[in-house]
Amino acid sequence: MGIQYFDGCTNLLCLPPIVVDHIYFSIMLIANILNCLVALASIYRVIRRQSFCRPHGVDDDRLPTDHAPPVSVVVACYLPNEQAIIESTIEHILFKLQWDSRLTLHIVYNTPSALPFEQALHAMESRQYAPNRSLRVTRVDGSTSKAENLNYVLPQIEDEYVVLYDADHHPNPNSLVRLGSALLRSGYVAMQGSTYIRNSRGSMLARAVDAEFFVTHFIYFPAMEILGGTGYFGGSNAMWRTRVLQQYPFDPTMLTEDVDVSARALLDGHRVGFCPKARSGELSPANSRALIAQRLRWFMGWEQVTHKYYWKVLVAALSFRRKSGFCYLFHLRWLLLFAAVLAAVINPVITSPLMYPLFSWSLEVQICVLTAVVLYAFVALLALHHANVYEEPRRQPTAMVSIIVFFVVGWLYVVIHFTLQTIAFVKVFLGREGRWEVTTRLTVGTSPAVQGTTGTLVEPLLGARERGLQPAASAEPSDGRTVATPV
Repeated sequence: MGIQYFDGCTNLLCLPPIVVDHIYFSIMLIANILNCLVALASIYRVIRRQSFCRPHGVDDDRLPTDHAPPVSVVVACYLPNEQAIIESTIEHILFKLQWDSRLTLHIVYNTPSALPFEQALHAMESRQYAPNRSLRVTRVDGSTSKAENLNYVLPQIEDEYVVLYDADHHPNPNSLVRLGSALLRSGYVAMQGSTYIRNSRGSMLARAVDAEFFVTHFIYFPAMEILGGTGYFGGSNAMWRTRVLQQYPFDPTMLTEDVDVSARALLDGHRVGFCPKARSGELSPANSRALIAQRLRWFMGWEQVTHKYYWKVLVAALSFRRKSGFCYLFHLRWLLLFAAVLAAVINPVITSPLMYPLFSWSLEVQICVLTAVVLYAFVALLALHHANVYEEPRRQPTAMVSIIVFFVVGWLYVVIHFTLQTIAFVKVFLGREGRWEVTTRLTVGTSPAVQGTTGTLVEPLLGARERGLQPAASAEPSDGRTVATPV
């Protein structure tokens, strides 16, 4: 029996039960259609690609050309914060990353003051690496951001393809070939790979983030590409056609300059693809505070881009499908989030035995709710299947358990996401993105050239005084906001 409020009413508005039933069914139908889009797109993807029959694909690890084209790899770095990890990243890329042609690694860094480590970093240029591998180290004087570092080096690159990694990324050996294979076989201008936490055994938080990354990269992002007709550039582990990327300088004033580049490229009619099988490992945020700060920056960055291009898509010279895809990525984010909150948080409470049990509603409402539950279970099973196929054997047991937990507590993830997204919207709307500490990451080792560097790594958004450094005169843009340099 449901709750009675006053004078025999069974709802706050004292509406007839049949009216309440129709209203709730209409709301749930719209919400479930939006929520089920991912599941339906995933089903379509399974059928189209026959994922269960040939999960790795027949050509993932082979380029469509007889000879691999030369490629440039760019890693933007901030010193001193990332000096404890950059040497291992250099060695990993130049020794372990597979590519049967010339590969030039560009390390472009900025620093507020001269450091002893710079000499050791530049000395690495003269070392012997794998065949056809070379290193170029460049200091960008006057730079205070990742965007400025990239803007300095990209115009100098002459190779047809360029790959971007963050300083803490260790791409899987076959990931570059998979990116190249996917990009060269497509008409896309860029191919975005997936990311996982390479030190996921370090903490429960690392395992949770690793599970989230796997589900988003292997389930939600490919579904997004099917629904919207395009993906987006995530800032790292991505291969671009150099001539296209050179047309879109990174904006140092944007908190997510990578998403801003994606928006401009999409508005010009370009498309970005997702290739989740091309995997790269990054370091986990050190604690929950660091994770929340990181996600808040991401959400504020997305809000900035959405506000910046909200109306421009309407007048862009794009087809209706391309405009719809752009709106799906940006404009519909809030509608999709509200639908997730309704389905994952509000509906379970309303249809619980303590309020209005599901069996007390009409058959239409029951079918609507149960269909959503079945499709949610399908998405969870698909994620577990992909984990069984694509995770390394040593990571499989932990990864699969973490994915199960992720789907079981999905409602909590939605609540946190909604809360942070709301805070981000308010901050951007009020122009108060502000100055705040961003992601601290656990180190996995210290470079022998670094003296006294232990513990965690702090991204360069952290204030100069908080880092124990003298503030640089040009550390902030003229509008008083801190420039973002995502890792």
